[in-house]
Amino acid sequence: MSVPVYAGVMVVASAGMARNLAAKIPDIDIPEKLVADVERDRDAGVAAACEQILAIRDSGAFDGVHLVPVSRYRQVAALLEREL
Repeated sequence: MSVPVYAGVMVVASAGMARNLAAKIPDIDIPEKLVADVERDRDAGVAAACEQILAIRDSGAFDGVHLVPVSRYRQVAALLEREL
């Protein structure tokens, strides 16, 4: 039986959120550079998520993406529309 497999992508909405997730979920790895970028610019998390989504699409390794936009859905949609 074949079932679709989706990659999960979450927008890092703030440095605090990133640190909290990393502390609570042992298997999650959020690069410190991304945390620092988000601390300087909230849109850095949106840009990073969109880059991941496009890389996942281009890899063909997954059937799609389960996106967790963390209340940044409009920004994610706008950026992806420009990229697609």
